[in-house]
Amino acid sequence: MSRPLAPKALLAPRLLPQHVPGLDALVRPLELVERPTPVTEAGALGDRWKLGRLWIKRDDLSAPLYGGSKVRNLEFFLGHALARGATGVVTMGPLGSHQVLATAVYGRRAGLATRALLTPQPDVRESGLNRKLLPALGMEVIRCERFIDVPLGLLRARFGQLEGRAPYWIPPGSHHPIGVLGVIEGALEIARAIEAGELPPIDDVVVPTGTCATAAGLALGFAMAGLPVRVVAVRMVPMLITGPGKMRKLARRTLALLRQAGYARPVTLGEILWLDQFAGPGYGLPNALSDRAALDVAELADFRTETTYVAKTLALFQQRDLQGRRVLFWNTYSAVDPDPAAVQPEHGPHWAGAPA
Repeated sequence: MSRPLAPKALLAPRLLPQHVPGLDALVRPLELVERPTPVTEAGALGDRWKLGRLWIKRDDLSAPLYGGSKVRNLEFFLGHALARGATGVVTMGPLGSHQVLATAVYGRRAGLATRALLTPQPDVRESGLNRKLLPALGMEVIRCERFIDVPLGLLRARFGQLEGRAPYWIPPGSHHPIGVLGVIEGALEIARAIEAGELPPIDDVVVPTGTCATAAGLALGFAMAGLPVRVVAVRMVPMLITGPGKMRKLARRTLALLRQAGYARPVTLGEILWLDQFAGPGYGLPNALSDRAALDVAELADFRTETTYVAKTLALFQQRDLQGRRVLFWNTYSAVDPDPAAVQPEHGPHWAGAPA
């Protein structure tokens, strides 16, 4: 069951505009995330995995209707779409895509028509969930049963009219500087907590990595805050569509966007550890280490996992590669499944910085 929406007045002030005061004039986000998302220590898990300490960034609690890190991306995408007069948005992803489901939820809430191109994926829980929820949320779905059909399907999805005009495009995995901005906000939340003494210094932030928007945003946000933390990006999608070079390029493109908004401070990305070996045997398919990690979480912690990203990333800790280090795991998966009956269009968008 979804938690009630928090009053807008209770949200913490955004941190990114304090670094880039001209940003809202360039890209003004909607208010979707309940900021800051909590950080909880998972001491029993950390002990089992031989870590120095382990904390969880609870982006699974980013919003009560449907959480996860994609809500951070959509604050900026949907705000940008509405500011440009869009009446509909379109995105794409695998059948069980969290971004597609989040777009259906928050696009509907913002009063926008939604469409998605769905590509093939193994029949995991999220695939079945999306089959049921996307039509219930009013999303138009173009499904490709074969990868060979994707190019033509993408042309139909992206350029076919929606509500009488061309829809606003949200790239797969939010791979665009506009989508990265919300993740920078999350990184600044961590920097602020450490600065305030609410969180001890950490060595590594571990994050599931698909098309790199979250990893790039964390790396750039920590660099902007001057926080010496290593980003451990654990690849979960085929190497053909991602990689450390792509991640760094996206961070540089996002910094260029911030420069357009007047950000002038020098920025040097910190250490990045890119890991490829935990994605097998294939996208969305489990392995023995991920199954064991999911069982550990179910026994010793209070957040849920899924196969495609979270459990397979947590499998890293089974290998003891980070033994003795102080680690923050960035939980990108929603704590709740959305209830279509609770997702209703609002009377006008809640813009960031607007009075409650």
